[in-house]
Amino acid sequence: MRARRGSALLLVLILSVAMAALALSAIVLRSSGSLIARYYERERDFRYAAEAAIALGKARVNRDTLLNIPRDSFVTLFADSTLLDAGGVPIPRARVTVHAGITGDTSGRFGDFITLVATASDGVGTRHVRRLDLTAESFSRYAMFTNTFPTGLAYGSGEFIRGRAHSNQGWRSAGTPGPTYFDTVSAVGTITGTANYSGLPTMAGAPVIPFPTVARLAELATQAATGSLSFTPVSGTAARATTNATDVSGRTSGNAVRGTRMEFVPIDFSGDGTLSDDEGAFRLFDLAAGIDTARLRADLYGSPVAWSAPVVQTQCGAMFTIGGRQEFFPVATFRQGWVRTRIRSSTFPTVTAAQANTYGGNSQAEVLAVLRLPTARCFPVGSPYLLLTERLVDAVNCGVNAPNPSNGNPYSWAAGPTCSADVYYGGQDTTFTPNPRTCVINQSNATGRCTGLAVSLGSWRAAPVGIAPASLPTNVRQGAEAPFLYPLSKPHNLESRGVVHATAGPLWVSGTLRGEVTLYVLGTVVLIDDLRYDRDPAAPDALCRNMLGIIARDNIMVADNTLNRPRVLATPSTTAGNTLFLSANRDFFLDGITMSLTGTVGVENFAGATRTNPASMCPKSSTNPTSGGCLNQSGGVIQQVISATYSGSGTGLMENRTVDPCQLTNRKPPYFPNTSRFLDNKHYEVEPNTFATPSNIGEFFSRLRGQ
Repeated sequence: MRARRGSALLLVLILSVAMAALALSAIVLRSSGSLIARYYERERDFRYAAEAAIALGKARVNRDTLLNIPRDSFVTLFADSTLLDAGGVPIPRARVTVHAGITGDTSGRFGDFITLVATASDGVGTRHVRRLDLTAESFSRYAMFTNTFPTGLAYGSGEFIRGRAHSNQGWRSAGTPGPTYFDTVSAVGTITGTANYSGLPTMAGAPVIPFPTVARLAELATQAATGSLSFTPVSGTAARATTNATDVSGRTSGNAVRGTRMEFVPIDFSGDGTLSDDEGAFRLFDLAAGIDTARLRADLYGSPVAWSAPVVQTQCGAMFTIGGRQEFFPVATFRQGWVRTRIRSSTFPTVTAAQANTYGGNSQAEVLAVLRLPTARCFPVGSPYLLLTERLVDAVNCGVNAPNPSNGNPYSWAAGPTCSADVYYGGQDTTFTPNPRTCVINQSNATGRCTGLAVSLGSWRAAPVGIAPASLPTNVRQGAEAPFLYPLSKPHNLESRGVVHATAGPLWVSGTLRGEVTLYVLGTVVLIDDLRYDRDPAAPDALCRNMLGIIARDNIMVADNTLNRPRVLATPSTTAGNTLFLSANRDFFLDGITMSLTGTVGVENFAGATRTNPASMCPKSSTNPTSGGCLNQSGGVIQQVISATYSGSGTGLMENRTVDPCQLTNRKPPYFPNTSRFLDNKHYEVEPNTFATPSNIGEFFSRLRGQ
């Protein structure tokens, strides 16, 4: 056998090297694992530090009332600071810096956004960057907010608040079973009384939310002026206007009080049959000297109401659907034969020849026959529906797109001897009259001729040069209306900021809104008729389609007038159940967020004008009797002092409020004030290398502002 010298030694060497390599690998792996673990621990520390710094930055933004964050740059809230962990031990080798800047919509039109960026660094460089976007909480988020809740006032049975409610004092409910709340109720003080909170907890002892001031909202006037949407209502008093020795002012004593009415109108500027978000407008009507605001409100003085009063005769009547369109005929026109013939073609309400002959307008019984129809109502002075009693024309023009003469002995519409039947129709939404007039219509004949000269009621105010549309599609509106329209948004009003400003009050408001706008009035706002969006805000396909904010320095009041509540021609104590007229004018509808800076959002004469003959139920299927039905609002109420809207059986309007679903998104009308609180929006991590130098930081915030 041959000897194998050295093979054993070689095998031993190989095994020794292998074992050494394994041992070294184990050492390396263990060391690497330890390094990786320490790396993740360090990363955790930096992430924790950045997130803690973000939280501290958010707390300062919400609590530091003196903090000023520039809109074109950024501010450093604290720099190169040490933080403690949950155990109170300083986080090793981690230094934090927090910057804040206003980003996104830096104008504040649709909301303020603040971006906080926190960096966590060691001695070498930035290791972790965390970003939090905050959105300002708007007052428009609330369904009911009051700064003052007077003693003795409480929400009662049958009332509903279907959104967030807050009081900077206490909150009281009363009655059995009490009111129903469908969202959180919070109060700085106590929350007392019986109520249904829908299973949600209440929040007594909540922090005070600072209430906005007139000074704080001064910029709204500037924003409105930029878009030529600032105006001054007319005012003053004068002796009551008369014609043919008859008072036509609308008032029964004292001097006539002058005023301005604002009406929102959607206008299909493109004529395509749809209403885009840029097709909202408003128009202004100024009373003439000697004409009282009773005409603006379509209001009636006296109790019982005189059936021959000018407002009853010329502004109240009934709607009839003829040829698929609604036509309005005031009481004074029913004595004309052509009117009684025309309404017999109505599909709603249907009218027989015998019934038409009972609508003569020459006696209380005939007036009541008209005003008890299911479509009976009144209109404010200047309304296009009042064509027949306000567009008084001479016998030559017959009113065919003619100007409204200011002299001569006028005739009522279609009453002149040469007027042909093709211009015989009632008032419609397009029959616009720039300079309406009134007169005393001869009650002794059927021609409708005026006795004496006509008197100016006022005029529609021309819009500023540059924003009034040059023309309108002929299938939409009469061309005469174009110069009097104030478009609310681009492209029809290129400089609009979505704010309308009245430099004084009161301002009398109603209409239909298309678009997003904030109306700011340095005075009182009186809601003389329903104010609604062009679509139901609760419709799934109409979410955030429209949004209206009304801010008044003083009160915002729902008028106690013929447009909002029924009237009687006899005292309520009369036993006959037919003393009520205009009984279809029950329930008030409002879409929008209302804010009173120094007063309340309430109802005129809520404790008076009892209507128990019969009373109006709210809702109609309930046993809650009121004098005017429900106060149906889709939106919110923010007020300095909360006030009652009714005071027991047969009075006022009962609250039936709900939120616009758009409010739940924290969306707000343009430049509507915020609560000074900021809510979390989105979190991000930022690449540290892009946030390493002051230049990087400035560029970062500029990009977020779209600059």
